[in-house]
Amino acid sequence: MNKTYSLLPHKYAESLLYVDLVDLLSVYRRFTKLTSLSQILGIRETSLSKYANGRIRPRTSKSISLIKTLTDAKLVREAVMEYLRNESLVDLLMDASFTKLIALSILEKVVSIFHGSRVETILTSSEAVLIASHVAHRLKSALLNIHVMRGSSRLKNIGNSVIILVMADEEIVKELAKVRAENRKVDVKYVFLMIYSNDVERLTSLFPNATVDCLIGSPT
Repeated sequence: MNKTYSLLPHKYAESLLYVDLVDLLSVYRRFTKLTSLSQILGIRETSLSKYANGRIRPRTSKSISLIKTLTDAKLVREAVMEYLRNESLVDLLMDASFTKLIALSILEKVVSIFHGSRVETILTSSEAVLIASHVAHRLKSALLNIHVMRGSSRLKNIGNSVIILVMADEEIVKELAKVRAENRKVDVKYVFLMIYSNDVERLTSLFPNATVDCLIGSPT
């Protein structure tokens, strides 16, 4: 069982895997022909159609393999860029299907980085809260909105953390600097940003041990 689902009861994990797979396929089918998608996934178009339409539930191992491919960062980036050709970033951040796609991609990375250790806190911005809430729910982590957490007693118990943002800006960096100064036990291991900005470098200087991923515009 994939580590993302391994902590769940077996029957529930199987059902959730299938729901996630169908949801992800529905996202990609918005702009990718089934023929192209079947080639990407390496399965027959007829089988893929049956999976997507709920006529056949694939084996657990097959679902895990397909989800891993569908949440690959490169494929997710292409999907997001295609979405933004016709819709705004605000629309994307309010789209439950697309935010789930991004969240599942983040989960794959978080699980690989933490190696089974508990993620105690997800720190996020107001704009990214829908994505972050997906992640926090799956990991059973506390969710803290950087924009509204001033004075919160929960700041003293952040522990192992992940930061999920749309973009790093001066205000967010200042707030996270305060968190760092007031809570020496905070240990940010992973930072995800939708869009690269110059403030990313300031953010990484606060948490030098964190792995940082930018979905769009990451410097080469």
